[in-house]
Amino acid sequence: MGARRIPAAQAAVEILRDEGVDTVFGCPGAALLPLYAAMERTGGIAHLSAGHAEGAAHMADGWARTTGRPGVAAVAAGPGAVRLLSGLYAAQQDAVPLVCVTGRAAPPATAPALPLRHAGYRPPDLVRLAGAVTKRAERIEDPARIPGAFREAFRIAREGRPGPVLIDVPAELAAVEIVCGPAPAAPSAPGAGPALVDGDRSPAPGAVLPLAVPPAPADAAAHWVLTELADVYGARSPVDTYVVSGLPVPCTTGGAAPRHHRVARRSGPPGWEVPTAIGVRTALDSRGARAAEVVVVVDGRDFPLTAGELAAAAQYDVPFVVVLLGEPEDADPLTDPVKLAVAHGCAGRAVRDPAQLRSAVEWARKEAASTRRPVLLEVRSARLAQARGEPPTDPVAAVAYGT
Repeated sequence: MGARRIPAAQAAVEILRDEGVDTVFGCPGAALLPLYAAMERTGGIAHLSAGHAEGAAHMADGWARTTGRPGVAAVAAGPGAVRLLSGLYAAQQDAVPLVCVTGRAAPPATAPALPLRHAGYRPPDLVRLAGAVTKRAERIEDPARIPGAFREAFRIAREGRPGPVLIDVPAELAAVEIVCGPAPAAPSAPGAGPALVDGDRSPAPGAVLPLAVPPAPADAAAHWVLTELADVYGARSPVDTYVVSGLPVPCTTGGAAPRHHRVARRSGPPGWEVPTAIGVRTALDSRGARAAEVVVVVDGRDFPLTAGELAAAAQYDVPFVVVLLGEPEDADPLTDPVKLAVAHGCAGRAVRDPAQLRSAVEWARKEAASTRRPVLLEVRSARLAQARGEPPTDPVAAVAYGT
């Protein structure tokens, strides 16, 4: 195909499609309208809107870990875009390939000089801020540079030690028509590379690593719950299971063990698990692995920080099970996690009696599969307190909400 005259944003979207990207995770904004319009014209790429920039980066991270290809996040530049840095840093530490696109609104018309306190809003300089947590951060100054910048971004993101790349694209440049020549004769291979499982490089996407029982877990109080979960999702589950957690989730040994895939982090910020699971689940669905199960195990103190992303999962039919671990005395008297999940369109159940844990997990698995939405289990058990030698408390029967 010869040279064509097309909007620069369309050239960028065609490169995304050539690289095997089927979902872009991001935060809508006027500065991204040229990109959205090009995605609609080109087709083949869905957009999943996150609650905030950090969530979008973690979603793209989970997608990349599952597919072995660079994930893509698109965020409109603004005060909230600074939260993107947490996700970029986590991807850098875990060597996850990401391409993050920030859309910058057109500058206002020239106005008389004003004192700084009266000056108009100035978006943060994300290119400068992201320089320390990316392999490359570039601001586009010429629309003709956009195709080359996107091709280089994918190449840099996956070459050597993989990591994140950021491209800042002003909206007025993305909409400009450019002369786009044919694709390079030998473009970078868009095929999936090795997936990230348990924080290490595996030989193939979705490769399996054994999940050994930790010899002496630092948090012995949670060990009982983790062992129960491993048994339910192990010997009792005939399908692949993806466990998204920073906790050392053990697995059962012996018998016909299913395929376990563990998505962990070396230095993830609090609450990274929920948005990352959205990316993992989206990638599984897009490749037809709808039968695979995704379970999130998260510390109850971290959950509220990204709980809002449950709304995105409910909106886009992204099912998984969230197991929130905590002790009775750690519960926030002003926030009920189960009711919070219900407010975001999901179902939930509080588990206080250890004997009801397995039945609650089985209920959550069926509920997630039937509703195609996340399901939350808040586990605050007397046995967790007893593990630390604390006096037991009376068990409370499980209570279901949102069903």
